[in-house]
Amino acid sequence: MVQLRSFDAAEVAALVSMGDAVAALRECFALRPSHIARQAHAVADGEFLLMPAVDASTAGVKLIMVQPKNAARGLPIIQGTYVLFDAEAGHAIALLDGAALTTLRTPAISAVATDAMARADVRTLGIVGSGPQALGHIDAMLCVRPDLAEIVLASRTRDNAQHLVDDIVARSALPHGVSICVGDYAQAAECDIVCTGTRAIEPIIDASMVRPGTHINAVGAYRTDMRELSTDLVAASRVIVDDIEAAHHEAGDLALAVADGGWSWDRVAGDLAAVSAGNVHRLTGTEITLFKSVGLAVQDLVIARRVCTAAGLL
Repeated sequence: MVQLRSFDAAEVAALVSMGDAVAALRECFALRPSHIARQAHAVADGEFLLMPAVDASTAGVKLIMVQPKNAARGLPIIQGTYVLFDAEAGHAIALLDGAALTTLRTPAISAVATDAMARADVRTLGIVGSGPQALGHIDAMLCVRPDLAEIVLASRTRDNAQHLVDDIVARSALPHGVSICVGDYAQAAECDIVCTGTRAIEPIIDASMVRPGTHINAVGAYRTDMRELSTDLVAASRVIVDDIEAAHHEAGDLALAVADGGWSWDRVAGDLAAVSAGNVHRLTGTEITLFKSVGLAVQDLVIARRVCTAAGLL
């Protein structure tokens, strides 16, 4: 029997940097990978998600539990495990912390989109939400826009935002010269790049709050009954998605804008494959660009493979 290696969250982070993750995902999507839709099942006031993916030599599946009530219990809202298999021999290669993969690959794919769509002269970053995606998106945005100078972090609960900012400052986790402060949604939305990662079901940012030339990464609403952005903001933006079919089934920000009659699917400018291949990019300095991500299982497979390669298993 082949011995199964296990990687916890700290090991995943130690083996694959944000820069490595961004490069790996850009390379993968430039080759237009196949996509398998995830399954979602309601369970115990939460959700159980299954996200399978395959490539030429490996296969994997992420098993995730999303339990919103865990916030009140002092437990992580998102927990899970990833199993990576050798496709030829059929044995399992490794178990990886599923939440750690999500925390790494989601901001990394936002960085791929940002590098293509954000202005080169951006200086301010707005982070909306103080959950697991906040820190990762700060790291990812600095990877592709290292000249960022100011970060505004906003959350539904201001104390949560302040605790995160205090922790970042105490650990000296930002490059020299980069400042961070707590603000409200409007202050975060005024920044050059805005990253939203909340579980909102009603819009928290509208077109009046966003300046011309802004780039937005919206990663929080992954069901068609969830939305972070208003219809008028979607309509005012040049939209890209990670995968058009997945967006149809899961992107509430877009599906609800269609239902409102203010936007249509034929206005999608491209997907991550087109972006990674260099075929879609910012057209003017004043257009608002929007990357709406619902997350794809192949993203997890890419990062799981990169972890195992770094560990000498592949």
